[in-house]
Amino acid sequence: MTTVEIFLDAIAQVESSDNPEAWGDGGRAMGRYQVHPDRLWSEAKRWRLEPKLGETWDQFVARVLTAMFEANAVAFQPEEIAMYWHEGHWVKPGGKDWDHLYDQKFMDALQRANGGKP
Repeated sequence: MTTVEIFLDAIAQVESSDNPEAWGDGGRAMGRYQVHPDRLWSEAKRWRLEPKLGETWDQFVARVLTAMFEANAVAFQPEEIAMYWHEGHWVKPGGKDWDHLYDQKFMDALQRANGGKP
C-alpha cells in the first residue's frame, strides 16, 4: 500500500531529485514538486487550502498534494495520481497523453521510496 509519505517522496524524486531549490519549465515551476504557481493555486482552491504563515513553498505544495492523494487514492492507482500532477489533467493508463517515460520514472521512485518493495 502506498502511503501519502511514500507518494510525496516519489513525486519529489521524479520532479526535482528532491531539490527544494529546483527551477524548471523556463522559471515557471519551482521546488521539490515542480509546480507552477497558477496550477498550485487552482489545486489549492479545489481542496480549500491556503498557505499558512511561515510555511515554505514545498510545505504548502505537500499539503495540497496530500489532499489530492487522499481524495483520489481509493479510485486511482498512485501512478494515475502522479500522472494527473504531471499532465495537469486525468489521463487513462496507456492513453494518448500518458507519458510512459514519466510513469517508469515514477514507478522506480515509488519502489525506492517504499524500501525496494513493489
